[in-house]
Amino acid sequence: MTGGDFGRALAFVRAIDDRSQTRTAPHPWGAALFNEQLPRAWSHNFLRVDPPASTATAERLAAEADRLQGGAGLAHRSVVVPDDAAGARLAPGFEALGWQVERLRFMARRRTPHRPARLDTVEELGWPAFRPALEAATRREHGHEEETIRQLVDRTVVTAAAVRLRHFGARVDGQVVSFCDLYSDGRTAQIESVATSEEHQGRGLGSAVVLRAAEEAAVAGQDLVFLVADDDDWPKAWYERLGFDPVGRTWTFNRPGPPPTGH
Repeated sequence: MTGGDFGRALAFVRAIDDRSQTRTAPHPWGAALFNEQLPRAWSHNFLRVDPPASTATAERLAAEADRLQGGAGLAHRSVVVPDDAAGARLAPGFEALGWQVERLRFMARRRTPHRPARLDTVEELGWPAFRPALEAATRREHGHEEETIRQLVDRTVVTAAAVRLRHFGARVDGQVVSFCDLYSDGRTAQIESVATSEEHQGRGLGSAVVLRAAEEAAVAGQDLVFLVADDDDWPKAWYERLGFDPVGRTWTFNRPGPPPTGH
C-alpha cells in the first residue's frame, strides 16, 4: 500500500472522485465512476483500477471500458491506474490498441521557490469573476463546441460540492488572465486548473498565482500541498522551480470518441 505524501495525495483525489460521481459500477479490478450530468468530462467518467490488478491486461480493461462506458452511452473510454508499476506494465498494451497514454506526476511542496513572486498581485476570486476566465481557458484548450465547454466548466461546480474550493487569480487591465483552484479538506490541499493566457505568459503571473494558493493553504493549516503535472510536459520543471518535488506517479489511458455533432 502506498504511504507518505503520495499515499495521502492519492487518498485525497480518490475522496473527491468518489464524492463527485452519481453512480458506480463494479468491474473485476475496481469500479467505473460516472457523473451522468457531465458525460463529456473524462475526469468524472472513468474506470479506476485498484492495486494489485495483477491479472488485468490492456485488452481486458479496454473490453470492460467498452462494456461499462459504452453501455452508458459515453463516446470516450478512460482507464485510471493509480499504481505506477501496474500502469507501466499496462502502457505498452494500451499503446498497441491505439489509446492515448498519459503519465501524471504528483508533486508536493517541500521547498522555498528558486525566486520570489509578487503575491500581492494575486487576489482570491469569487465564482462570478472566476468563471469567465475558466471558460476562456477551456475554449483555448478544447475548442468551441458549446455543450462540451459547458460541461468542462461545470466540473468546477461539481467539485465545489465535494471539497472546499477556492479560486485565485491575477488581473491585467481588469481581466483575470492567470488563475488556479485550491482544493482542501483541513489537512491536505491540491492546487489545480493552473492557467495563464498565452499573451501574458512569461511575466511571473502564473508563479505568483500558484505560490499565493500554496501560502493560503499553509496559513489555513494544510501540512501537505500538492499538484499533479503531466510527466511528459514542461510545466513539471516549472513546478520544481516553485518548490514542488515529485512524490509519485499515476497513469491514465484514454480513447477519445468522435467529435460531438456540430463540433
